[in-house]
Amino acid sequence: MALDALFSPIFGLSPILAIFIIGASISIFMSLVNKKVLSGKRAKEVKKMMQDVRAKMLDAQKAGDMKKMNEYLKELMKINSEYMRFMIKPMIVSIILFILVMPALRGRYEITGQVVATVPETLPLVGGFELSWFWWYVICTFAVSIVAKKILGI
Repeated sequence: MALDALFSPIFGLSPILAIFIIGASISIFMSLVNKKVLSGKRAKEVKKMMQDVRAKMLDAQKAGDMKKMNEYLKELMKINSEYMRFMIKPMIVSIILFILVMPALRGRYEITGQVVATVPETLPLVGGFELSWFWWYVICTFAVSIVAKKILGI
């Protein structure tokens, strides 16, 4: 596969490091895509409108005005559908990356069935748990994604 050639320098490293580098790269790239898509002027406007309508809906609910609350709920659903259109673009990019990268990782690490990492014994309940390449990838991408989103302010 073409990606095997791209990843071959990385695959020469230890499995822990190779999977971390690939997962971290994908997480950072996806965070940048999210930042680009969701920081546009229209996306910010839609998000602000959602917050305003949500606040009005809560006020109507506290006042016991169910008719007004239902009107705000309908308006919120309409605005939310527009916001979801902004969210679908990064999701499509993410799915494409997943489809491209997973076969290369699976072909490299699943065939051997090797344990890539072991959770330290000092951690309660999960200490000593052996991680396959997939679970190590999930942990790495999740952790790096949280940090990247904090740094980028997403």
